[in-house]
Amino acid sequence: MKETVSVENEQSSSVSGFFHGNLAVIAVSNAVKGFGGQIISTYLPIYFLFIGGNPLTLGLMTSITSVIQCIMLFLGGFIADYYGRRKIIVFIAFYSIISPLLYAFTQDWRIFVALSMAGVLGTLSDPASQAIVTDSVPPEKRTTGIASLQVVSSLPLTIAPMIGGWLIQNQGLLDGFRLACMYAVATTFTSALMVFLFLKETLQCRPVAEFDISKSGNLRNLFGLSCSLPNGLRTLMIPYALVAFANGAVGQYYILYAYDVIGITSVEWGIIVSLQLLLANILKIPGGWLSDKFGKKRIMAISVLTCAPCTILFTLSRSFFQALTVALLLIVTGIYYLPAHMALQSDITPRRLRGRITALFGIISALSAASGSLTGGFLLQSVNSVTPFYLFTIAELTAAFLIISVLREPTKREA
Repeated sequence: MKETVSVENEQSSSVSGFFHGNLAVIAVSNAVKGFGGQIISTYLPIYFLFIGGNPLTLGLMTSITSVIQCIMLFLGGFIADYYGRRKIIVFIAFYSIISPLLYAFTQDWRIFVALSMAGVLGTLSDPASQAIVTDSVPPEKRTTGIASLQVVSSLPLTIAPMIGGWLIQNQGLLDGFRLACMYAVATTFTSALMVFLFLKETLQCRPVAEFDISKSGNLRNLFGLSCSLPNGLRTLMIPYALVAFANGAVGQYYILYAYDVIGITSVEWGIIVSLQLLLANILKIPGGWLSDKFGKKRIMAISVLTCAPCTILFTLSRSFFQALTVALLLIVTGIYYLPAHMALQSDITPRRLRGRITALFGIISALSAASGSLTGGFLLQSVNSVTPFYLFTIAELTAAFLIISVLREPTKREA
């Protein structure tokens, strides 16, 4: 009993100690912005089909936006490390208001694709945001800090899908989705004001002259990485890419399978997603503490290995309660991977390179997710509805094998 109390007190102290200054600003602004965004993203696939799209064009749209995201992350990494973090975060925060505003008036899937391509330009600030977070968390408690930030940022999101389901159930898909977009406009504007007023710079800006564009002969030089990447980063890339591919192959298609095969309503799907988010919030901080305590590699391997068969179980679901059980099992098994990965990546990456390394990993993730989404959409439309979910399992098992056999944690963490 005494040991349990000690662990809980340690977690509580760790969490409360993280949230001040920039971390508090980012946590609250992400929570406010994410609330409106979650309503849209939960029901975007069925709305896209409603306005004339199909699973293949949905996968194609996701793939195109992922490729554009690569370019944005590439540029964002430079901006974060050479020009500073704050300015780009503030600019993109206000730019992000445009997409949900225009979504509300779009009823053609082609225009929707174009707006999605414009909206993904907002990922330009992602490397800067992650760099500020990493700069602000103590190295020895990095996983717990990242997990804590994610929990606080996503707390309001737990009710967003149910609100979206209620809107669609009562107003219809078209009007309900439009109202969700207007909510997103309001929350995004509020979030932008927060970062504009309270966010502080964490990096002394480097002069433009320090970057020599003439050295852009290959990918490494193009990122301004004059020295070889640490071996740990190289071995971290492949399983990360496989996990991103696996999630891309099924991410947009859970709701389509639930609607078409299981027969779930919009309100029921909102309940499932809301309970997933709530469970994720409950588990992330203890999972982050376990990762810091027992090793990031071990937690990553267990997470991926146990998550792998869950999508096959999802295809066997034939009722709301069966789908809910499997959806929650996906969270219980898979929630620990990303915080542990982000912390391990930060442990290996020097502070002066974090913006560019974050961008590099973001590009790898985006390209992998793009190929996964396109493959999943093709399989869903041309083969059968269960194939993408089996592909997920194969990719996850491969990633788990590589994490166990190849990946090593550093003996000394970067500050």
